Amino acid sequence: MVKKSPIISVIALIACFLASSCSTNQSTISGTIDNIDSLVHLTVLHQGFAKNEELKTVKLTPKKSTFKFKVGELTEPTFFQLRISEKRTSYLMLLLDPSEKVELNIDLKNVSDYVVSGSPESGRVKQLANRLSKTATSLDSLTRLINSSSTVNEKRMLNQRYESIIDKQRDYSAQFIWDSLMSRASVMALYQKVGSDRFVFDRAEDIQLFKAVATSLIAQYPESDYAKGMARDIKNQEKIIKSYELQEIVKNAESTLPEIALPNPVGDTIKLSSLKGKVILLDFWASFNQDNLLENRALIELYRKYNRQGFEIYQVSVDSNREAWMAAIESGPLPWVNVSELNPNGSFAATLYNVSSLPANYLINRNYDIVAKNIFGKDLEKKLKELL
Repeated sequence: MVKKSPIISVIALIACFLASSCSTNQSTISGTIDNIDSLVHLTVLHQGFAKNEELKTVKLTPKKSTFKFKVGELTEPTFFQLRISEKRTSYLMLLLDPSEKVELNIDLKNVSDYVVSGSPESGRVKQLANRLSKTATSLDSLTRLINSSSTVNEKRMLNQRYESIIDKQRDYSAQFIWDSLMSRASVMALYQKVGSDRFVFDRAEDIQLFKAVATSLIAQYPESDYAKGMARDIKNQEKIIKSYELQEIVKNAESTLPEIALPNPVGDTIKLSSLKGKVILLDFWASFNQDNLLENRALIELYRKYNRQGFEIYQVSVDSNREAWMAAIESGPLPWVNVSELNPNGSFAATLYNVSSLPANYLINRNYDIVAKNIFGKDLEKKLKELL
């Protein structure tokens, strides 16, 4: 029998000590992907608070469907993304505690139904993602119905259902956060979106949730990328919350009139209340409505005649196509205030003022009170003379 050299054994021990792969604290992500047709690129990314870092990519085939990523010795709970690129690209989010060895089984026919073991927090992340996916599917179906609906009333009802679904998601996510304040999964719940530009938590009162999660993070991991990022982010939360146009629409003005605050063609937000002290015609219209286009001709004459006496028009378009809206304004040309949400899901401002058909308007006196509704032609001019 050949005896092993003590020197070789010592060198092997040193090499093992220096290599993180020999450490029992090494976290790993491994598993199997089923139903691979040809070639799959599987990438693991470290998910930081503000950016992702790509760590490694492996190629999988029908004959080689297993994978293993070594992601290092973690010092705190850490998010990782798995990017699965085949005919289309899918993403899975994982949340690993230090030393965890995560096992995954992924079926390409139904990626979201993957099985995860060895990481309880990754299981919670999956729960969050699946719940949001169901919400997104419901909202997508409603959006198609809204886009195909032919009446303002129908759009309003569908929009109410749309908001109700979002409210249910908010309730679910808020309960998840309060139940999981010590879990980093609560950060994921805070920053989820419904659609490309709307956060689940986009209201002023939601700042309390952000502060609660940040306080927990800072207490546990004060030097964490997430703790520092949230501390910075909270300073800007009011901007993020107020950026969503619906918040401006539903704010109440000092008077009894619901406020409307929407962008004009050059992007400046104009409030209805900014015209207080004048006689205002709040007019709802659309470039695709022939009656509106005819009414605009009559309004141009009235505007030229009475504008210097204190008459102003605040016109809200329910268009969703910017080019069509702009073309109608320019062809008028329409000299008054013109604003629009350009929302394919329908106008929330129109819903707020119970507009069920077009054309529609409200006449508002100098005291900022509504004095007439759906008033046109000679009746409108007669009322204007009384008010001016």
